[in-house]
Amino acid sequence: MVDEGQSRKTIVGQKVVVFFTFFLIIFTTAVQIFLIQAEIGFLGLFLPPTMVFVSMLVINYWKCVKIDSSAKSAGKPPSVQSDGWRYCPYSGCSGSVPVNSRHCHQCDVCVIQRDHHCHFTANCIGQNTLPFFMVLITSMFGLTLTYCIANLIYITTHETPGTLILTVVAPIQVLWYFLGYVTLSHCLISLNIVISFGALMGSIVLNYHEYNLLFHNKPYLTKSMPIASSGVLKMSKLDRIKEVFGKKWYMFFIDPTHQSTVQKQLGVTKVM
Repeated sequence: MVDEGQSRKTIVGQKVVVFFTFFLIIFTTAVQIFLIQAEIGFLGLFLPPTMVFVSMLVINYWKCVKIDSSAKSAGKPPSVQSDGWRYCPYSGCSGSVPVNSRHCHQCDVCVIQRDHHCHFTANCIGQNTLPFFMVLITSMFGLTLTYCIANLIYITTHETPGTLILTVVAPIQVLWYFLGYVTLSHCLISLNIVISFGALMGSIVLNYHEYNLLFHNKPYLTKSMPIASSGVLKMSKLDRIKEVFGKKWYMFFIDPTHQSTVQKQLGVTKVM
């Protein structure tokens, strides 16, 4: 059994993480638009991709937070064990679940085709949420890359070699602001530069890891596909994309309300 007090603390902690993530997105976007992009004189060039990537990021992040990723979406389990179902002994399930699901001890439910538990979304990434998560990390890469290009232009046009080192050491900038040595805008710009470059490095690693699993190693859905001697499905990259996103995979990157055929059949909740 999961301790009720501990469960309540976990829920509060998850809400704090979600709130902080939204705050970070708003903070970095506001600083980028009003203090960096406007200052370097390229607002018309950087603003459109910034708004597109921010919209994709926020919408798909919210979907990853709110959509039910548990095996309950697979429908009512049979009263007796049958093909395609197995028994889960954990308290959150205590019954039949699909064989292609795994139990998440943080969520205390079984998740169909569970990839991992994402602490930033406080939800599991599985069959129901994986397409939105892939769009989320892709848009994160595009957004942070846009920010970093703008940051580089700002650094080369507004910083000297002597001030550059201090600019990228954000904690010193915060301390100097409270001591009255730098302005608030310069402090915020320094924080934004550090956060943007850090987020870009993280998004590169995350995208490489997830797309590598998608293209080479991990069969997300259980279908009758030929298996190679290495245990990897013999599928093209496009077929693997369609296995996760559906035939109209490109619509996930265009229409924020789009759902795949698999998700519609499972009754995945729309959050738009």
